[in-house]
Amino acid sequence: MCGIAGYFSLKNKPLVLGKKKLSVMSNLLAHRGPDGSGTWLSCNSSVGLAHQRLSIIDLSQTAAQPMHGNNGASIVFNGEIYNYLELRKELASVWEFKTQSDTETILASYQKYGLSCLEHLRGMFAFSLWDEHSNRLFCARDRFGIKPFYYAVVDEVFYFASEAKALLPFMPDIETDPEAMAEYLTFNFGIGENTLFKGIKQLLPGYSLVVEGGILRTQ
Repeated sequence: MCGIAGYFSLKNKPLVLGKKKLSVMSNLLAHRGPDGSGTWLSCNSSVGLAHQRLSIIDLSQTAAQPMHGNNGASIVFNGEIYNYLELRKELASVWEFKTQSDTETILASYQKYGLSCLEHLRGMFAFSLWDEHSNRLFCARDRFGIKPFYYAVVDEVFYFASEAKALLPFMPDIETDPEAMAEYLTFNFGIGENTLFKGIKQLLPGYSLVVEGGILRTQ
């Protein structure tokens, strides 16, 4: 179990106290990854990524996150890609691997397949990948929703995290979502994208999310 978090300014503007906000989110997720932590900010602080690591595959520091590829992409990832060894062989012609981690196979898959890389990943995962060349944030959740992914848009800034509580410091108000509460009381879980916190949504299992050109879309 790892923890991921981050933000992206929809207007591509520098975010005041961006580093501090990443630190707050990371600290709230510290229990998810006791083996290491890391943060990364873009050159103008309009994008930030944070990661709390629980080491499972490739225990070396070379596999620490956020991880950066030679294609201008950076990623934070929670989960496990079961077919990563097969993918390494398949992608060796287009990517020079520097680690033994399954995280790097996502970067390599994105390099070759773009947004369609999800069709080639088998596993349980939630990740957020920043594409510097396309000025695009690409997020995804595994088909069964084993790994969580929560997000919110506040003051034209997209925030995401592995747990809703890491987003609460940035919400203008902390209120209960009545529809989500009704679902929880009826089914003992939420059946849609709304959560118990008004304004915080969850990415549904098997869905991806792209933030590009100031527009957020899920598919």
